[in-house]
Amino acid sequence: MSLEFRKVRIPEELPALCEFDRRTFHEYPADLFSVETWEHLESWWLIADGEIVGCSAFLLHVDFDDTRSPGTLHIMTTGVLPEYRNRGYGKAQKEWQIEYAREHGFKRIVTNSRQSNTRMIALNQKYGFKIKGLDPEYYSDPLEAAVVMERKVRTAKSHGPRMNANKRE
Repeated sequence: MSLEFRKVRIPEELPALCEFDRRTFHEYPADLFSVETWEHLESWWLIADGEIVGCSAFLLHVDFDDTRSPGTLHIMTTGVLPEYRNRGYGKAQKEWQIEYAREHGFKRIVTNSRQSNTRMIALNQKYGFKIKGLDPEYYSDPLEAAVVMERKVRTAKSHGPRMNANKRE
């Protein structure tokens, strides 16, 4: 299987991002990002054998609470389309996200998940994320706490990139 990470082309692919979001997180309509939100994120498709199967989106140099935080990569979303789940794509995205942070000089990664999303929390923990705390009313419809997590990032080695991704366009 061939995996590729490709930066989403804005504004051309905004409709595709919104459709991806709707299909991936349909059980939580209040969590879906608006077009305006997508415009401000750095988003990347995960493509497997030529098919879009996942998406990662970041805010650069921003902490969980939206305050400026130089050296922090905020993972806003990690999604896999329902028909492609349980095939290791979440793991592939998490490994790529960490490598992306390392290669771009970030010292810290922050993210959050619904408290009920135990699979994503466990995946983050598997990759060294620690629970920083809970934000009790972060999510609505239904009202639910966010588990806020963070991970330190080691500096990239000088032996070159290790990720299979297209560089910025």
